[in-house]
Formats: sequence, structure tokens, C-alpha cells
Amino acid sequence: MFGGAVFPAGGPARCPLQCFRHLSPRESRYLVTATLRLPTLCSLISPHNRMSSLLQIIDLHNPVEFDELLHQRDLCGWDKMASDIEAWRTAMDAGTRAMFWIVPPSLAHLPLPDRCAGHIALVSEMSPPNEELARPDKSILYISSLFIRPEHRGGLGRKAVQALESWAKVPPYGSPHCEAITLTALDRRYTEDDSEEWGGVWARFGQQAPKKGSSTEDWYARMGYVKWKSQPMFDEQFLDGTKVKLVAAFLRKTLRE
Repeated sequence: MFGGAVFPAGGPARCPLQCFRHLSPRESRYLVTATLRLPTLCSLISPHNRMSSLLQIIDLHNPVEFDELLHQRDLCGWDKMASDIEAWRTAMDAGTRAMFWIVPPSLAHLPLPDRCAGHIALVSEMSPPNEELARPDKSILYISSLFIRPEHRGGLGRKAVQALESWAKVPPYGSPHCEAITLTALDRRYTEDDSEEWGGVWARFGQQAPKKGSSTEDWYARMGYVKWKSQPMFDEQFLDGTKVKLVAAFLRKTLRE
């Protein structure tokens, strides 16, 4: 449900050199693609970018990784068709979407796909285009598709988002000129407001209302993301078949130079 929303979950990072140590020569091709030049690779293993070691590049031309992402999307509940993954692969080939496996230290020694605790994406072109959220020159990038497998939740999502902020400055996935990261999440009023218009929608989905204080919007706000507007965005359907467009919060975080 709530296909465009980014939902939280959270774990510690590891040194990039340790990540390389656990990879076979064949697998290492997928961690850093051929488009990365040596200066860029060196930036990934500098102390400033150490958080980025939590994330490993997804290669959707590898059938093992394609199938694992499809499985994780099925667990997630939306964007779960093979055609969705194929569209993402096309966008990745075009350089408008970068996708990463989330690999906690406890799983880093395992082979693919066992080490993949979740995934997250960084997008430079929206469909339809929306330059408030993402720009082709990568001066603004959009967080998408954050998912953590249930057994690994409890801090790993926060670490993944922080790591992604480092990748936003690294070509070809981001740009040194990236100024901000954006995202959309379900408006916090669906959690905090008990009125029929907001909290009352959960019963119409046949679900229990979330615990107050647990909204995704608030989770990102605690990491420095600031809402600049709300507007209807997420197409959903109540149990009785009534179609509804739920309100999204638009959040943004300015990146340091």
C-alpha cells in the first residue's frame, strides 16, 4: 500500500575495505561498476564517505539479483511485478536511477543474495517529470523504494538513508553538485489526527490505525528532512472499492558542501 511512500526501518555501517574483503573477484564487478574511475573509488573509501559502505550497487542484469529484488518487492507489497523491476533496470542503464542493496555487517560475509537485508534507490528523473523532487543534472535527487526485510528492522533504515546521502555526491550515481535530497511520504496527519478524513481512513482499508508518533514523515524529520508542502499523490482503494488519492508530505534535506 501507498506505493510512492518511503517507509522506515533501521543498523550499523562497516568499513568499505571490509566489504571488498568479503567479495569474490566476480562479485566485486557488481559492487563498483566500470563507469567508476579510480578517483571516485578512492572517495568512497575515505573517512568522509565511510557510511556508504553499507550500500552495494545492484546489478539487475544479474539474474540472481533480479530475482532477489523481485522477492523483496513482493514482501514490500507494491512495485512488485517483473515489469516494475525491468523498468527500473532500464532507468539504471540510462543513469537516471541508482539502486543499492543494504548489507549490514552481520551479513556481509554471506554470498548474494543472502547478505541483502533490503534495498534503496536514488532517482534523478521522475515520471512524470517533477523538478521539485529530482533534476536530470542531479542537483536534486529523490529517495525511493526503501525496504528492509522484517527480520532486520530496528535501526538499519536510518543507517541506509545516511549512507545514501554520501552516495548523492558520488558520480555516476549522484553528483558533486547535488544540493538536496527529497522524498515523499504519507502525511503524518493519517497517524496523528483521529478525524474521519485522516486517521479514519485506516478502518476503511480494514487496518488498525498506526501508533501515534510512528509516522514516516516524523521519522525523516528526525533526520533533518523538512516538509515544504502536502498534496494528494498516492492512489489507493478502500475495501468497498472506492478510489482515493491519499495526501503525501514532500520533504527535503539540504546537503552540506
